[in-house]
Amino acid sequence: MSQTINLQIPIKTDLRDRALAGAKSLGFTNLQDSIRIFLQQLALNNFDISFQSKPVVLSVKNDRRYSKMIDDLNRGREKTIVFNNTKDMFKYLDDPNRTSS
Repeated sequence: MSQTINLQIPIKTDLRDRALAGAKSLGFTNLQDSIRIFLQQLALNNFDISFQSKPVVLSVKNDRRYSKMIDDLNRGREKTIVFNNTKDMFKYLDDPNRTSS
């Protein structure tokens, strides 16, 4: 039979409050749930810890490539299709008579 124990960790109140705000911003209802998920991933050795957000840095070649793509879209050089809802989008994609881009 599985036994449940309480884990007590002394932390300062302001740290607990900031951690709770962070957990809620990630969609957790409380701090315990976020810690429980972390412990589960730790037990499975299936986690990736990052303490800093790292910006995506493109190579010079890809930066030029994507800048050109954005410019072409903004200038109307590339054909784009606007859909009002996903139903219309799937109807378009499923149409066997449409011309492929």
